[in-house]
Amino acid sequence: MKLTCVATPGSGGGYHSPASHLLEVEGVRLLLDCPVDLSSLAAFAPVPLGPDSGDAGDLIRAVPHYWSPAAAAAAKAGGVDAVLVSSATGMLGLPFLTRLPSFANTKVYVTELAARIGKLMMGQLVEMHSEFVRYYGPDLDGSPKWMQGEKLHKLLSSLQNIVIEDEGMDLAPLMPLYSAPNLEECMRKTQTVKYGEEVCFNGMLMLKASSSGLELGNCVWSIKGPRASITYLPSTVFVSAHALDCDYNSLKENDIILFSDFSSLNVMDENNENLGENAMVCDDSLSRADGVDEDEYAQCLSKNDDIAEEIERISFICSCISDAIKSGGSVLIPIGRLGVILLILEHISETLLSSNMKVPIFMISGAAEKIISFTNAVPEWLCKPRQEKLFSREEEALFGHVELLKEGRLFLFPHLYSKGLL
Repeated sequence: MKLTCVATPGSGGGYHSPASHLLEVEGVRLLLDCPVDLSSLAAFAPVPLGPDSGDAGDLIRAVPHYWSPAAAAAAKAGGVDAVLVSSATGMLGLPFLTRLPSFANTKVYVTELAARIGKLMMGQLVEMHSEFVRYYGPDLDGSPKWMQGEKLHKLLSSLQNIVIEDEGMDLAPLMPLYSAPNLEECMRKTQTVKYGEEVCFNGMLMLKASSSGLELGNCVWSIKGPRASITYLPSTVFVSAHALDCDYNSLKENDIILFSDFSSLNVMDENNENLGENAMVCDDSLSRADGVDEDEYAQCLSKNDDIAEEIERISFICSCISDAIKSGGSVLIPIGRLGVILLILEHISETLLSSNMKVPIFMISGAAEKIISFTNAVPEWLCKPRQEKLFSREEEALFGHVELLKEGRLFLFPHLYSKGLL
């Protein structure tokens, strides 16, 4: 077996920019996740809305390029036999690969829900990029002028984990974005799976996805071969307030566990200890003495601490929102993890209702309607309490945004300049 780390978690953390690895086992080369580090966009000037849009300063006024070390490493390796995707963000770089001739026969495995969310995210990225192209013109053959000198250094300095060197700088991961046809071609090569479904690859490896608990559709991959069994463990939450809890059984009876992201352990670290000490905490919590019941360890890992801390943070956000509204202000919340946004909508609604404040809520995204439409029809991907809601006598909705829409308190718009919004 040979394992190569081709991308560490980017500036967005384990969810927004996950790690990526090349794994060679039983003569098969697998790429584990293929993300894009979108922090490179911070070096590019936004598309001006008019002649008086202000000075862009030293930002790059050009069509952006995107940083994907995973895609570049896989291409440099001459191709991969399959790609295992653990999250929607872990597939944002796939069209960079699937458009290449050497990846014509590559198979991509991803959960059904992650594929749906990932496709929407990639579509949004392509749409945003098209605005740059309309303003600056299409990308030309060859390297743009800004890829030399200080502008390039500013771009690379905006990317975490990148060391700028004057000599030997590898710019292969910095590439122009794929097109809408590239995206569609990529989706045709994906094979979607459900949690717990086993897939035989190449007649030699058995692949199975289990919930990681972090987000809707995110998964832990189990890879079983004739001589070894491996689990690829990305950022994980053992008990979630929205997603299906992490399947502890997927970690048992494995020869190797590839733990790619320690960010989920940071919440366990009350004293802000360093990563190495966090790793020791992990080792102590997972190791067991002889004669100790494994169920006790499962219960220890499955405590409700994760839910309590997440709800506490969301409650704090809602209290700040309430204070801002009471003082006559408005609140802008960037959309991150889908499940967390849905939880925030629920808690904001309860906060406003308890304070007797009638304030409209606007969700602005080109994919807003599609996301809202299917999030209430995916019970098998949700935590047990929300599944029970679906089958309760009251026939409650899985998420509170359904009632918000019915009551006319939540409005969906595709753009900031949508008619009826401004």
